[in-house]
Amino acid sequence: MRRRRLGAAVLPAILALAVAGGSAALGDDGPDRTSDPARAVTLAGRQILAPADLGRRSLLVASFHRAANGSARAWRAALDDDPRAGEWSAYTVIVLDGAPEMIRRFVVRGVRGEVPEDRHGSFLIVEEDSDPWRTLVGSSGEGENRKEAVFVARLENGAVCARVRGVVSEEALDELFSAACS
Repeated sequence: MRRRRLGAAVLPAILALAVAGGSAALGDDGPDRTSDPARAVTLAGRQILAPADLGRRSLLVASFHRAANGSARAWRAALDDDPRAGEWSAYTVIVLDGAPEMIRRFVVRGVRGEVPEDRHGSFLIVEEDSDPWRTLVGSSGEGENRKEAVFVARLENGAVCARVRGVVSEEALDELFSAACS
């Protein structure tokens, strides 16, 4: 089944308004369990705590700055099309922490209108406290304002099994899916 793609011109323009806030010194040393839950609200309005509420097997695509939004969209499209992701729940993490309230509402309204309703549960909106998300996906907080600053994490039973940073490629997808989970 071919999934509907988001509007090529509208979604990047809307997401370009997102502004990331804060930074933290975080590790990227392989499989682990996060200590602080990452909070978000789905486009459907459901509050979640990650990784507990994400399911047994999940993939997270996160960007913390508007410069990386196009690359994040490319990652999500690649995961949606990759047959290896069929057994996984894929999530797009939209970080609006630090953006003015008016911009946050505008972005959420725009994304909600672009994303098919049956996919609203897979888009996570982070409006505050983005540091636990940085920990979960492996961002140090540095260099997040580059187009290649997309962070993708593969989780099994709440443990991070693989983290990949950068633009999507066959090699990056292979690395994401081939890593062992301890």
